Amino acid sequence: MITAVTLSNYVHANEHSAMPLTYVSSKAIENNPEVQEAWHAFKSSIYGVDAARSGYLPSVDVSASTGYERRNYGIEEEYNRNTAELSVTQMLYDGFRTSNTVDRFKRIQLIRYFELISQTEQTALEASIALLDVQKFKELVQLAEANLQEHESVYQQIEQSVGAGVARAADLEQISGRLSLAQSNVLTEYSNLHDVSARYLRVVGELPLQEIKQADLDENNIPISVNQALDIAYKNSPSFYASLYNIEAQKANAKAQKAAFHPNVDLSARYGSQDRDELGQNETRTEARVGIDISYNLYNGGLDNANLEQAYQDINIAKYQRDQSCIDIRQSLQIAYYNVTILEKKLPALNQHRESSTKVKIAYKDQFDIGQRTLLDVLDAENESFQSTRSYIVALYDRQSAILTMLKEMGRLLPALNVMSDKFPTLKELTDDPIVHNAQNICPSYDVATTFSRKAFLQKKAKQDNAYMSVTAMPRYLNIPLETNTTPSNNFLDDDGDGIPNEQDTCPSTPLNTNVDFSGCTLYTQATNSVDIGIPFSADSSAVRSEYFQEIEKLAEFLRQNPSKKVEIQGHASLDGNKIYNRKLSEQRAFSVAQILIEQYGIQPNRVKSFGYGIDQPRINEISVRANAANRRIEAVITDSSVY
Repeated sequence: MITAVTLSNYVHANEHSAMPLTYVSSKAIENNPEVQEAWHAFKSSIYGVDAARSGYLPSVDVSASTGYERRNYGIEEEYNRNTAELSVTQMLYDGFRTSNTVDRFKRIQLIRYFELISQTEQTALEASIALLDVQKFKELVQLAEANLQEHESVYQQIEQSVGAGVARAADLEQISGRLSLAQSNVLTEYSNLHDVSARYLRVVGELPLQEIKQADLDENNIPISVNQALDIAYKNSPSFYASLYNIEAQKANAKAQKAAFHPNVDLSARYGSQDRDELGQNETRTEARVGIDISYNLYNGGLDNANLEQAYQDINIAKYQRDQSCIDIRQSLQIAYYNVTILEKKLPALNQHRESSTKVKIAYKDQFDIGQRTLLDVLDAENESFQSTRSYIVALYDRQSAILTMLKEMGRLLPALNVMSDKFPTLKELTDDPIVHNAQNICPSYDVATTFSRKAFLQKKAKQDNAYMSVTAMPRYLNIPLETNTTPSNNFLDDDGDGIPNEQDTCPSTPLNTNVDFSGCTLYTQATNSVDIGIPFSADSSAVRSEYFQEIEKLAEFLRQNPSKKVEIQGHASLDGNKIYNRKLSEQRAFSVAQILIEQYGIQPNRVKSFGYGIDQPRINEISVRANAANRRIEAVITDSSVY
């Protein structure tokens, strides 16, 4: 039984600015009434299990009485009478009602557990988005105030020119109207900031500080496709697991209702004494009994049949609730993932518009000073610069909010925010028999994955930039054009774009510039001298997950067939982050792959080397999503024995 865990175990930063999303999420979770309600509902369910288990234990009852009696017959008309009895009843067989009731309450406990996690994630999401909104509107207030200052500067300049008879009074009226609009923009942004600050207070339980460190999210948390995101969600979503355990709870209830059609068998023992007999004679009597009691109901008006049929309908209800959970997860995750992808596509264009508008504003102002531009030109350029910068800032924060929403729908928000790790009991602590499910057999599948493929977007962007990852230079399986892979038919889902459908692809993450075989794994030839090994690592981790061993096995098979070949496993990192840390992590990742070659697939150690290059050998010399994807890699460099 788990009773020692409390909500006060959440991690708090010593300073509010140290880790903003972690801080506000922890603070909100600790203070939120809905989380507290879910927490106590979970604790209540623990006692429900204990109550159900009581059916296995004996029932011990003691009864005693003493009283004054008076009658008009017999030898004595008045006397005191005392009795006492001790009885013990032990259930031997009840048609498995007790065992199924215990199982039902265990499932209810797990339902409450996942409801607690779900509510915690929802609260963390609301708090994180509230923080982002506060930061966003603080920036927009500063932007609006800067825009107002520019308008005031132009107004003063025109006012002086009108006074000197150089400019027209109409120009002053025009700038006066634009100045009023700029003032209105400032007031609007302050109003928006007030609204989101009030929401922040409601969710987090305190007012935001004046200075908050800028929140940032790890891009590695974004799956390569919405299909992969859905797979993660079905494996981690607490609301989905709550619906699954609800079905199991209703099934256990139906089994418990079937007990009514079985006999009840009890072992009973009783001992009693009384100091007078039935006739009132002053004679102490004692009585003891041990025996087996059997009872079996023959008819009770159809109650048992009705209860059983109702239990079966409750199972159907629970199944439809699970199906609805599938639908809700798919819809919410599609929307969030699509928002992330679309905003990622929009940001470069919005940034370009912002930079160009700023340059135009400066140029127009200089040209106005020498009489080559009109006041209207300057004001239009100023307003366009303001609006373009505002749109860019809003898109930046909206994308972060969409990422947070996506992580919440995948059941990955709390680990991503580092809010809780061992603060609540784990599933293993609550049950020795967790549900193992195949979401593809439970939830209906639709061809939406490649429609919002993040990888397809990165491929297209690389092609547009004419960079190393240019899609036109990528050799594909059987020379299938990229367009065929990124716009598949309804029955063709291909997340890594290698031409092999997901259900046939045993290497689900082959890099973009890799030839593959019929199983979707790297195709090695005698001329192969360097390949990227498609192994997505978790953030700050060097552990290779088992689903990516197949790619390493292909390399091992090639080495076994070519005993004169050696390999150096090279780890490379993206340019963002600490240089020393990146080198160490790339070394650890390369070493992990080399050890699997040696220990799992029997390649001789003298044929395998590993080395971490960190950020020393980037393929794209910049920090961006596109560049990070290209630079963060594991590369296998194959040489003949004579080389080293």
